[in-house]
Amino acid sequence: MVQGIDVSHWQDDKSTAQKMDFKKAAKKGAKFVFIKVSERGALDSDFEYNWQAAKDAGLLRGGYHFLRWDLSGLMQARIFSEILQDDPGELPPVADFEAPRSGSLYPSNALLLQFLEEVETKLGRKPILYTSPGYWDIHGRNKYTKQFDAKWAYYPLWVAHYVKEYVAGVSKPKDMEPWTSAGKSWTLWQYTANGDGLAYGAESKGIDLNWFNGDLEALYKFADVEKTPGTTNTGGSTSGTSGSVSLTSAQIAKLKTKVNAAIDEWAKTIK
Repeated sequence: MVQGIDVSHWQDDKSTAQKMDFKKAAKKGAKFVFIKVSERGALDSDFEYNWQAAKDAGLLRGGYHFLRWDLSGLMQARIFSEILQDDPGELPPVADFEAPRSGSLYPSNALLLQFLEEVETKLGRKPILYTSPGYWDIHGRNKYTKQFDAKWAYYPLWVAHYVKEYVAGVSKPKDMEPWTSAGKSWTLWQYTANGDGLAYGAESKGIDLNWFNGDLEALYKFADVEKTPGTTNTGGSTSGTSGSVSLTSAQIAKLKTKVNAAIDEWAKTIK
């Protein structure tokens, strides 16, 4: 298995000028990072820095969106996809499905399916579904049959299932449906939220640690980059995404304006 991390603005102490040091994470052994891009209709405050700095450190990058229940999945997908369209990263995009359902305008997980399908249409890559066994048991079921629809197994599973102490070759996450019935296993496993944040370059005490379910060669294949273990990593001009560019501050500002306008328009439809 291959280790990686996931980060957001929570790894950054806003009272200091310092931010996440991805070179430390790489030195510690991380080969990939999933970076928070957006939540509901807002950009993560550290996205611009994290996206570029992780690339410079040679880590394979994937972006994730924290889904909220009070804005259409379609709208959230379009916001997220537009942010990533010029530089989508090396790993597939992620739907982070874990938010409390309070205030929901949607009676089912149709919100999630809307998001996944639209992201795949916009970015041209099958998204990853991130969730936990307990949350999925409540929110992943068909509202009529109370079963898990087979369609979800189409998406690679990133499972958040924490263990008190990880033991190599022994510890494993809980099996989840419908992936198990489809003969599939987890692709990514977030096994703790209590990694040594400082050792991995974060300013926070803890950091999420993850395993990729495969070797390094399989990870590069999953990332769909033309690299093999032992060659130069994906930092700087050697990035596996050909012709990719990073978002500038002006582009970020423009996106924020478009996001706010889109939300205002959507809000008019529910009054």
